[in-house]
Amino acid sequence: MIQLEEICFSYEEEPVVSYFSIDIKKGESILLNGPNGCGKTTILKIINGLLFAEYGDYYFEGDKVTKELLRDQQFSKWFHQQIGYVFQDSTIQLFCASVEEELSFAPEQMGLNSDEVTTRVEDVITLFELEKLRKRAPYTLSSGEKKKVAIASVLTANPSVLIFDEPFSGLDNKTVKKVQELLCQLQKMGKTMIITSHDPWAEEVLQARSVEMK
Repeated sequence: MIQLEEICFSYEEEPVVSYFSIDIKKGESILLNGPNGCGKTTILKIINGLLFAEYGDYYFEGDKVTKELLRDQQFSKWFHQQIGYVFQDSTIQLFCASVEEELSFAPEQMGLNSDEVTTRVEDVITLFELEKLRKRAPYTLSSGEKKKVAIASVLTANPSVLIFDEPFSGLDNKTVKKVQELLCQLQKMGKTMIITSHDPWAEEVLQARSVEMK
C-alpha cells in the first residue's frame, strides 16, 4: 500500500533521513521507533504529502507521489482523503471557530450530504465526550482537549490510513486509555496505522511492527 524507497531528506543541508525504506501493507500497524531528531516526523510528513524527499521514491497504492502529481486536483483530493494525520502539536491542526465546525470541516470538504456530516460529527462527539466543548473555540481548550478534538476531526473523514505522531502526549490517563481503546478498534476495522510513540503500548497491545530509525 505504501512504499518508501531509499528516502533522503535534509533541513538546511543537515541530513535528517538517510536512505530510509519501508513497505507497509494494507491493514498493517507500524510503530516508528527512534530517538528525537532521527526523522520520524519527517517520514510522517512525506507520507502525508507535506514534504517531498530530496532523493528516493514514495508510492501510494501504486502511484508515485510527487509534487507534480499532487498538483492534479482530482488525485490530490483523493490522496488527502485516504490519509488522516494527527500532529504531535494539536494547536497547529485546529483552525475553525468552534469544535463543532472543526469536526464537520473534513466531511463537508468531501462533499457529503448534511445528514451524513451530522452523523459523523455526533458519533465522534459521543465517542470523545465532547458535548460540553462543541461550541468552544479550539484555542481556548486545554492541550488534552485539543488532542481529542484533533483526533476526532481526522476520524470524521474516515481515512484508510491513520498517522499518529505521539498520540498520547499531553493527555490525562483517562483519555490515554480511551485513545488506546480507539486504536484497537481501528485496527480491528482494518485501518492502516503508522504511529510514533515512546510508549511501548503500541508494540505490546497492537502488536505493531516496530521499525527502528537512527
